Amino acid sequence: MADAPAAVVRAAPSNAVAIFGVARQSAAADFAAKLEDTLTRKLGSAGDIQFVDLATAFPPPEPQGTPKGDALFDEGRTAYDNLDPDTAAVKFKAAAEAYVQRPGDLRPERLGETYLFQGAAQLLNGDVAGAKAAFTNALLAEPSLRPDAALFGQDVQRVFAEAQTELNAQPQGTLAVTSQPQGARVLVRGREVGVTPLTGAKLAPGHYPVQVVLPGYAPFATYAEVKPSAPTELKTKLASAPGLSALRDAAAKAGTEAAFDADGVPPEVGAIGERLNARYVVLAASFQDRKGRLHGEVQAWDLRTKNRLRGVEVDFGKRDGEGSADAAAAQVHTFLTGAALPQGREGAKEPLVSSDSVLRKPWFWAAAAGVAAVTAGVVYVATADRGSGFNPVNGLPGGISF
Repeated sequence: MADAPAAVVRAAPSNAVAIFGVARQSAAADFAAKLEDTLTRKLGSAGDIQFVDLATAFPPPEPQGTPKGDALFDEGRTAYDNLDPDTAAVKFKAAAEAYVQRPGDLRPERLGETYLFQGAAQLLNGDVAGAKAAFTNALLAEPSLRPDAALFGQDVQRVFAEAQTELNAQPQGTLAVTSQPQGARVLVRGREVGVTPLTGAKLAPGHYPVQVVLPGYAPFATYAEVKPSAPTELKTKLASAPGLSALRDAAAKAGTEAAFDADGVPPEVGAIGERLNARYVVLAASFQDRKGRLHGEVQAWDLRTKNRLRGVEVDFGKRDGEGSADAAAAQVHTFLTGAALPQGREGAKEPLVSSDSVLRKPWFWAAAAGVAAVTAGVVYVATADRGSGFNPVNGLPGGISF
């Protein structure tokens, strides 16, 4: 008798939160992104919110490598070892150009080595100026690089040292990087130098491979020129990776006016929670009214208890106070944790009015099937948890998959 197939075991849902900005019209797209960013930053600064791990859900793509550059480098080494400096210099120069064209797959140590051999080949041809320029590029690619005395003679050691002295004497420039969304890692020469918005990263003058990386988004890579005693600004709008794009499409369906007005958990919200192993899903919708004025509305779902936060409105014309994005973040925080965001002293929590605190406790809603309460203009709705019968991915006709 054949063994029964093993049951599929899913990880228990975490208490993590997923936040998505939704634009109901294209004109409101920037406001949806800003509202998502504000909610994420404000809730993150509270220190008691666990966000979904997008790095686990959407692992970064594996580096593709640069086979063309590697092949040219090997040809250059063969020519260099066979005492053919003319051919070697041409091959190493071509290899460096091939590497530079692929900043996202660049290995700084290999690029630095390529420039080092290029400079050595040029020096054999009597081109001291060309060799010094190549050695400078080698140091920009990999500052720790030094010529191996077993491979390079005293002439290479001397000119390389001169290039390093001249580079060190130049005034540094600065690199500033901003991204949408914020919070992306910035890598220069493959090493992290900070997160966006990044300001004031000091670098020697030259060209640098810069990568902007954020889980769930396609990495951005380019070559940026840093000039002496001058700022260099780099701005980028990161594109969602295919997996995250599918989730954003689902969020857009769940963020329509009809979905926000409907009762029950939209199937797309359940699917998002299952895909990201999230307990809470927060949707921040932006839209234009008939007069062209922009508005925002935030709803949140607790997929474990089926509790729902609704009626949180945002006036984009307000920077603070009632109706502002910060106030919306405070209301969402209360729903997620049952405690208000810290006010005044960092880390301190304002106590809630007793009548409010009871209404916002998960155990209250677990017992209060089908009731709604209005507190400070916000509607908290709870429906009975029907158990494990609800499957947002496979349990509905035309189910959602990612």
